[in-house]
Amino acid sequence: MTSKLSYTPSGQESQYPAVTANHEVAVEAKGSERFGYRAIVTEVRQNWRVYLLGLSASFGGLLFGWDTGLIGGVLDMHAFQHSFGLAGKPSELANLKGNIVSVLQAGCFFGAASGLYLPHTFGRKPTMLFAGIIFIIGSLIQVLCRLGSQSASSALGQLYAGRVIGGFGVGLSSAVVPTYLSECAPKAIRGRLAGMYQLLNVTGICLAYFVNYGITQQKLDELDTRHWQIPFALQILPGVLFLATISFQPESPRWLVEKDRSAEARKSLSRIHGTSPEDAHVKAIVEEIEADLEGREKLSVAKQFRLAFSDKITTYRVFIGAGLMLFQQLTGTNSINYYSPQIFKSLGITGTNTGLLATGIYGIVKIVFTALFLAVAIEQLGRKWCLIIGGAIQVFALFWIAIYQAVRPSGTPVDGVGYLTIAMVYIFVVGYSMGWSSVPWSTSAECAPNHLRTLAMAAAAMCQWLFNFVIAKITPIALNNIKYGTFLLFGCFTTVGVLWAAFLLPETSGLTLEEVSASFEGNIVARSIADLVPSKRREFRSRIAAQKAGGGGGEMRGGNNTIYPTLERSTSEVEGDLKDGKESSDGVVYESRDAEMEHERRS
Repeated sequence: MTSKLSYTPSGQESQYPAVTANHEVAVEAKGSERFGYRAIVTEVRQNWRVYLLGLSASFGGLLFGWDTGLIGGVLDMHAFQHSFGLAGKPSELANLKGNIVSVLQAGCFFGAASGLYLPHTFGRKPTMLFAGIIFIIGSLIQVLCRLGSQSASSALGQLYAGRVIGGFGVGLSSAVVPTYLSECAPKAIRGRLAGMYQLLNVTGICLAYFVNYGITQQKLDELDTRHWQIPFALQILPGVLFLATISFQPESPRWLVEKDRSAEARKSLSRIHGTSPEDAHVKAIVEEIEADLEGREKLSVAKQFRLAFSDKITTYRVFIGAGLMLFQQLTGTNSINYYSPQIFKSLGITGTNTGLLATGIYGIVKIVFTALFLAVAIEQLGRKWCLIIGGAIQVFALFWIAIYQAVRPSGTPVDGVGYLTIAMVYIFVVGYSMGWSSVPWSTSAECAPNHLRTLAMAAAAMCQWLFNFVIAKITPIALNNIKYGTFLLFGCFTTVGVLWAAFLLPETSGLTLEEVSASFEGNIVARSIADLVPSKRREFRSRIAAQKAGGGGGEMRGGNNTIYPTLERSTSEVEGDLKDGKESSDGVVYESRDAEMEHERRS
């Protein structure tokens, strides 16, 4: 008698049962329980080790957010401008503001590029430790600017160097952390865990604002260098937290298997799940990873590139992450982050009200809704519906703002409609928090084949930083020249992203990383459309698990010799076979409900 599949969060990835269609009915009947407070609390209690691992690795996202959110406030400080010889020089200050963002993004881009080699060669954990050390070094270089008799010009060069070095650490962590999280997490919470990286990112941005705000409220001389040195010094704190916490976490089990170190992989999995390395479930997971990686262990970077272009499906899977990151930037989110005062001014809000977003409200909204949707949406609704619904909200907000600006170019009078338009900026971030904020980070790592994941995530992170730079450069030009057309443009891009997610992106939730390849076999459009229907998605997942149990965990392949079942047979047909205890067309015997209950009683 085979074991039964557990749908509880702690057991989903560690059992390989004969799955019946009744499981689908049971899961559907109890679907509301997955959204409840009690279900979330129970899940966290059962998976606390995994969540602790996720928090530790996600401090890499805190580096990202803190580093990008800090500099804007510092550059506006009179003490900083005086220290670097920029007081009374608006044109030079404007150049510095552009350059300081550019050099950080350059460092991030090349750090992400190093993710092609370092995580694959030396491991995920050592690479994360290296990224944290590099970030701290870059931060220290920035703190130590303008000490003693150092000239302003020399200090400025040192600041640039510190930003590039710190950016390298941020970029490298952005490539490796989502990979590590996806490879360590059980499938039931994998999206949520990988999304924690983005949650800590937006938290870092918000904290950086409040650090700058707190410093300005201190009774210090206006030109006291501590105004800008303290924020730079506190920037080291996320790096220290990242190093201190990740040091106690295990290496990625999938990387260990790839390097032919399966015994260590079992130990790593046992630490993550709180079991013995000899546990049957742990061994089964390692065996599944070994089967998926068979013949593709210890690949060189050159060999990875060749395999990435070996066929269309593999190429698509490798670069899905880059596509997600491209659309993430084309939603215009960073444009609103960087140029919100200018946007508010264009909506007719002047004076002290231009600081609406700078007060930190925008950042708090992002934190609250990112956390909320990670808790109740990314696993329950799935990746696709989060992207679709979140993107649709963003499109609505962007088109509203565009139409308002077209009708009222001056932004006046500021009446109820004007304030509603300002509210649309916050509605926009609610939609962004639901979908295109955190989902790209989790899905990028999930879609990639195991043996090409570092290549895929490096490409995704590089794309993210490249278009972050491009959008930041073109937005002020667009706002000045095409005005409301800027928001129409971003709205159109977001619409394309939503359609792509709906029709060309298979759902990855509820599948192990090794099972994800089944979603890309055959007609991807048909699979993506079917994944829009929850019942068909559950059927597909259940039949994959049933096939795996029936085939003894055999090889996964497509074409005429496909092992994974298709959606040719409906759920009702499967349930009909279930009642009679018939054998399915895939060679899987579906047990009757009475047999299932008898098995569970004996277990």
